[in-house]
Amino acid sequence: MEFKLPALPKDTNPFCLGALAGAILVAWVGFDALGWKTASASETLSKRHSEEAVVAAYARICSAQFKSAKDLPVRLAELEKSDRWTRGDVLAKTGFATMVGEKEPTQGVSQACADLLLPAKP
Repeated sequence: MEFKLPALPKDTNPFCLGALAGAILVAWVGFDALGWKTASASETLSKRHSEEAVVAAYARICSAQFKSAKDLPVRLAELEKSDRWTRGDVLAKTGFATMVGEKEPTQGVSQACADLLLPAKP
């Protein structure tokens, strides 16, 4: 007993090529223009956004602690004297960027705090 595949219609090959091209086009447009993400890309993006949110929240706390210090004018003048890119180091050394229960500040908090205290002039 032999099994033979039925003969395919003559327009099958162009149809299959068109379907393949359409699938590739839909995938390309979806990932490029519509913002589709793979699981790993969305995890990376969500992790980055959550870290940025934590840094922003900690920077606001740091700014409030700095502004409530007794010798605010002196500390603010010292911060203004330093270069813009070293202001974060100054805040890290004074301890305002270190949150309660931590030994050292979270990365990026001290610079974000310095940017809140002395925003860059346009």
